[in-house]
Amino acid sequence: MVVGYIKELFSSFQGEGPYAGRRQIFIRFAGCPLSCVYCDTAYARQPEPPYCTIVNKDRSVLQIKNPLDHSSVIELVGELLTPDTHSLCYTGGDPLLNAEFVKEIAREAKYLHYRNFIETSGYSAAAFESIVSEFDIASIDIKLRRHRAVKDEDYELLYYNELNSIRIAVDSGVETIVKVVVMRGTPEEEIEQISKALADLRVIFVLQPVTDINLKPDIDELFTLSEVAGSFLDDVMVLPQVHKCMGVL
Repeated sequence: MVVGYIKELFSSFQGEGPYAGRRQIFIRFAGCPLSCVYCDTAYARQPEPPYCTIVNKDRSVLQIKNPLDHSSVIELVGELLTPDTHSLCYTGGDPLLNAEFVKEIAREAKYLHYRNFIETSGYSAAAFESIVSEFDIASIDIKLRRHRAVKDEDYELLYYNELNSIRIAVDSGVETIVKVVVMRGTPEEEIEQISKALADLRVIFVLQPVTDINLKPDIDELFTLSEVAGSFLDDVMVLPQVHKCMGVL
């Protein structure tokens, strides 16, 4: 039986992209191979945390020992379900680091008629392809070079995998959201390059300004970047992290 490490399990509102405001059950997997400068879940980078933190419906907190098997995760998910739950959100860290474990959970969830939504950097197109059939919606990040997610010499490989993951999602019939976090001074040329690369694909393109007031772009920058993306893509939106405004996980 496959087991894996989960950092957190909780119910909250989606705070990013076109599904912002939708109630989801978040399964936050442990571990991430990237180190983005704006990361707000650095605590989830540890690949094998000793405990998984469960936030119950009454907001009480429970810790259970890792690792977990997929049946235990599905049972815990069932206890968090509410009538307004839209989907299960597989997030991180990065779920692709635990692809086999993710697939077992998602397969069981799909059997139970839950909708599966994955948030990933797409850093491994091979790992993503191995699980994509179990998902309804995929939100895939494209990291910019200035995000310093990887060493500079490894950036092109990361970008290649991200684009391939997006294409795999679209070709598999998965609703595909592409998110780019933008900071002050984000080059228009970089957004243009990405938008051109995605121009033949049906995606929802989200420009997400960083939350850090010292790094976030001003409104004129956002208008310009949105216009650049809109020159090549049909569905472009700009949205910050809404859950930060609401003060929820």
